[in-house]
Formats: sequence, C-alpha cells, structure tokens
Amino acid sequence: MRSSRGASVTPPRVYGVGVCAGRLVVHDPLTGMTHYRDQLITVGRTMLRASEVATHPVADPTALGGSGALGVRWSPVVQRDPSPTCVPADSVHRRAARALACAGLLTVDLHEVEPLPTPDLTDIAGHLTDDGCTVSLTTEHCPAERHAEALADCVDALRICVDSAVTGRHHLGPDERERRLRSLVSGTRATVAAGLPTQLYTRVIPPPPGNEATRWLVELADAVGAHGVTFARPHGDGTLTMPSLTAWGADTPPCGTLKPLDVPLDTVCLRSDG
Repeated sequence: MRSSRGASVTPPRVYGVGVCAGRLVVHDPLTGMTHYRDQLITVGRTMLRASEVATHPVADPTALGGSGALGVRWSPVVQRDPSPTCVPADSVHRRAARALACAGLLTVDLHEVEPLPTPDLTDIAGHLTDDGCTVSLTTEHCPAERHAEALADCVDALRICVDSAVTGRHHLGPDERERRLRSLVSGTRATVAAGLPTQLYTRVIPPPPGNEATRWLVELADAVGAHGVTFARPHGDGTLTMPSLTAWGADTPPCGTLKPLDVPLDTVCLRSDG
C-alpha cells in the first residue's frame, strides 16, 4: 500500500547488508523489512535509496532462520548514577555491542531506553555502528523536540510506537491521552525536520486494509511527515539463536535483556525518493 499524497523526496539512508541462510539480503532498520539482493553490493552499513531496495523481493524471516538471525531487540541497562566501584557502563556496552556484532547481526533495535535521550545512548549506538550494525530506536515515549537533533546524530532510524497513545489498552484519562498525542505530533515533526528517518509503529492496529483505526493512523503519519507506518506483531518469547552476552563477560553490571525482533506484517510508505 503506497500513498502519493504529499509525497516528498527523501535522501538515501542506512541499510544493513549481509549474508543470511546463504542469501545476500538488505535489512531496513526503519521498517523492519528485509529484501533479497541479487546484485553484488557492499556488505555492512550501506547507503541506499528506498525505491531501489523495494524493487527486490521481500524475504520471509522464517526462510532466513527467524527474525533472530537478522537482529535483536536490546533493552540495555542504563546507569543513571553508577557507583565508583562499578564497571563503567561504557565498557559493558562496548562488550555487549561487540558480542552482537560477532553474532553476524544486521541490526539492533534499542528498546526501553528511557528517558530520552540518555547519555549512554550515544555510546551504545556508537559501539554498535562501529562494529557494522544498523541501529534503530523503538520508543513509546516520543522524544521532546529539543532532543531531535541529538537522536539524529546517534541512531539510523526511529520507530515511535503509538499504541499507548491511540489505543484503549492503556487506561489513560482524556487529558493524558491528549497530551501524548500532542507530544507525538510535535516530536515526530521535530525528528523528521532533523533528518532522522522516522516511522510510526503499531503492534495493535491491524494492517491494511484494516479498519477505521488503520486509515486514521496512516492519515496521522502523513500529516506529521513520518516516512510511513509499520504494522507488526510481537515475536513470541522463543529462544534466540545466538550465544548469551554473558559468554563475552558482559554481565557486570547487567547489560540488559535481549528479545527477538517484531515481525512486520505490512508497511505503508508515504515518502518517495525520486
């Protein structure tokens, strides 16, 4: 499903390129979609145009060994007030990032890094990108406008989960729901203006053709300037097909938790690149 209303030209952005299950693939950290690639291309972090990637067939994660073979969702432990006797968080994050890169992952989705931005976020993202991973940030708390440029400097893509703001799963009063919606609008516009590829994201609202909520969310994304909307389902709590981070001594202090990536069911593109 593609909308041309208000389409604007967007520049190339970072994709993760690698070999998975014997096939050359390109993973989009913004949408979570993975495409096969027949032509030779630089492996690692590569600048590509979305329209070029979209000409290649979409890869089924199960055929590649599951979403855990492409990347993981990492909820790192952020030390707000580390004690003098504690191992520096920077050191732990570096070892954890190296462990993920050694596992051959194309992407790491940072999750539950609150508040935004935390001083550790730049270090975490920097270690991951230095080792060749793409880095996305998924958050249910839209960044404040003043933080947009800082986020654009350290992550490749931002996915703003709208579920808590627009669905009834969270028992919010009308004032709090309105506050979250206003924050979503202003924050998304700010990150887009800062040049950070930004996608609205839902695990609750059904994908197209969907229902009235589906159409409303697409209209909202278009109005705030987001690149589009990703409709996904949460992955089960299955065991990750990769060694534990503790194997690299990255457990002091605890480095956080790892979970499989959500599996995209559909993505609606609202911005063209040519």
